[in-house]
Amino acid sequence: MNNSHIDMRSSRIIGWGWLVICALAMITAFLSQFNWLGAGCALAALFGGYMVLGSGSFDIDGDGLTHRSSFGVWHIRWNEVSSVEIGEVEGTMVFKGDKKRFILSSPGGWDASVKDEALAFVFKQLETRGISVVTSRVAAYKIMKNTRVS
Repeated sequence: MNNSHIDMRSSRIIGWGWLVICALAMITAFLSQFNWLGAGCALAALFGGYMVLGSGSFDIDGDGLTHRSSFGVWHIRWNEVSSVEIGEVEGTMVFKGDKKRFILSSPGGWDASVKDEALAFVFKQLETRGISVVTSRVAAYKIMKNTRVS
């Protein structure tokens, strides 16, 4: 495999579902004159919007990892990666380099048609380059750092 394109469609679907549920709850709350509850539902709907706009896609190839979303593009090259954290529960991967951090979403949300091959390619790259892998309880809560492409 030379490259994989992983569309985070499942995350977008969940985000849209959350957005619709919160919007319906907000409308119901405002119509019932529960304004504070309606405002809370509007705030909660923002999380769904963030999922829809932020899920995007990942490209994995011999050069490195790239994430594209409505918020921008992030990239880290394999030769910049010095270690990897993998979430114990969900499998989110955090690729760390010199003052850099790239987050690869959990394989559980990847399209089944590319998941096995893409995951095998990632681990082959890590093995070939002698990159250490450790488990982490907080991998899913980390964010990208110094990997945005201008």
